Amino acid sequence: MNGLRCFLLLCLHCSAFADSNSIKIATDEWLNYSNKDQSGYYFGLLQRVFPNHSYNVQFMPYLRSIAMLDQQQVDIVFGGAADDFARANCSTFPIEIDRSDMLTSPELAGHYNSPQDLIGKQVVSQLGYDWQDLLPEGVNYREYASLEQMIKLLHHKRVDAVLNYQEDINHLLEQKPELAGDYVLVENVLHYSSTFCFSANPRGRYLQTRFDKTIPMLVSSGELKQLMQLELGSDDNYPY
Repeated sequence: MNGLRCFLLLCLHCSAFADSNSIKIATDEWLNYSNKDQSGYYFGLLQRVFPNHSYNVQFMPYLRSIAMLDQQQVDIVFGGAADDFARANCSTFPIEIDRSDMLTSPELAGHYNSPQDLIGKQVVSQLGYDWQDLLPEGVNYREYASLEQMIKLLHHKRVDAVLNYQEDINHLLEQKPELAGDYVLVENVLHYSSTFCFSANPRGRYLQTRFDKTIPMLVSSGELKQLMQLELGSDDNYPY
């Protein structure tokens, strides 16, 4: 009888994961990836993997979303990598090649060939991006919460380069033309794979299992590549 009771409780527990309709998501706002209106590449993929769910989305800086997932306050974080987290599980299936661009002075851009040319330079990026491991030893790397603040530091020559995404840099400069200056944008300075990451609890493992089963099907059918082309206008960051 006790064994039967445990089995029934386990079935009910698993059923609760499957039937719980709302998925809690923490994400930064990334243009054409995770827009405030829940459009973009990440949301398009979310809808294809979990079509019969509702989404409770909280927009926040990436660093805070890492803490939220580590503390199991949300189920999913977009655009992460395993070494970003202390207590979370990331899919082994990448969904994009994440590329960082660089805003810098014409002087530095004129002789830039590789990250080795940043040795001895003051380089800044967004809080939580943690790109220091991709940079050579000797680069003075710091992180700030505000892209606007970083561009102002570049304008006043207090830093040498800003690592961020071209779309976000251009979007901010369009919104605030007073930030414009004598800058050069260098593309594809750093790159690594990113994916969806999940809470390290039974519900997170249930969601990850479904994600890991669905991604290969979207790849083989061509749907993942089509989604990237639709949302981003290019498949340059396609990982397969």
